[in-house]
Amino acid sequence: MPKKSLESLLLLSCRSPFVDDDKIYAPMANLYLKSYVNKYAPEVNVVLGDDDYDLNKPEMFEPYDAIGISIMTPQREESLKILHTIKQHYPEKVVIAGGPHVKHYLADIIKANEPYDYLVPLDGERALVKILQGNADRIVSDIMSKKDILEQPRPDRTSENAIEVIKRYHYTLGGKESTTMMTARGCPEHCKFCEDAMTPVKWSSLENLKMEMDDIKNMGYKGAYIFDDLFAIAMKQVRPICDELKKRDLVYRCNSQARYFTMWGEEFAKMLADTGCYEIAFGAETGSQKILDAIEKRTTIEMNYRTVEYANKYGIIVKAFILLGLPGEDLETLKDTEKFIQFLMNNRKGNDFGA
Repeated sequence: MPKKSLESLLLLSCRSPFVDDDKIYAPMANLYLKSYVNKYAPEVNVVLGDDDYDLNKPEMFEPYDAIGISIMTPQREESLKILHTIKQHYPEKVVIAGGPHVKHYLADIIKANEPYDYLVPLDGERALVKILQGNADRIVSDIMSKKDILEQPRPDRTSENAIEVIKRYHYTLGGKESTTMMTARGCPEHCKFCEDAMTPVKWSSLENLKMEMDDIKNMGYKGAYIFDDLFAIAMKQVRPICDELKKRDLVYRCNSQARYFTMWGEEFAKMLADTGCYEIAFGAETGSQKILDAIEKRTTIEMNYRTVEYANKYGIIVKAFILLGLPGEDLETLKDTEKFIQFLMNNRKGNDFGA
């Protein structure tokens, strides 16, 4: 493939056939990519798309030199439909694939000869700029350092294009129209079932986060789902962020893990509640200590129970993620999980399971 710079890029979100409604969480990855390209390759016209495409009308791809597709593994077949549609009608167009599927199944994509022009298995910001400026090989592997994440531009929520796309998604917290944001990437935990286990936690700068919150408020939102793998992970780190959310009267949902959430007794739950935390989700996974130990969860059943108790005490809705059929599962471990679920139901107060 001749190396050339590209002048226009469409960032596309795949449809998600595995969910009832894929217009809930705005496409954060593409918002980050757009702002990064705007800053470091301003000569490129970047357009955000979403899953409202019609492959029976391939002319939608005609204005762009390149199309970038972020892919989760359940979206693989959908992404291939997009790829083949583009190549059938516009073989000269450059198609770039990134996202979790490319990260974890890169060898499979190569073996299957899927004709993506570029594959981005890791962080996409600098990789995408290299591709657009004609300075990349087919596989572009790049890892942003903690310093890089601190210095990167905040995701685009101010351009007309970004606002139009974000407003197509609808998510509510306590009846308040809300949206998504992230404060950090990575998860230090060891869970054996997770492909992103033991990845460095890289925080955005507080100044960037404050500007993001202002952008969210300016768009008319009253809340945010903090989409980090683990937000409620360290009191010292997250308290300033929570204080800024409270200043802007933004309610929020976040994710945690029972060991971190209970490490300070009730103090963490109280701090979150005092700053507007409406809902917290955590990976309980099971009611069996045997299974928790087998998957290296590094939590105890007691921690899971206390997480529910502490959140309930301070009026925070709890959502617990449960996995059935983990290695070592048997009738006794399932009974333990059933007991935990019954405890959740008895202490419901708006609690729920799943997403």
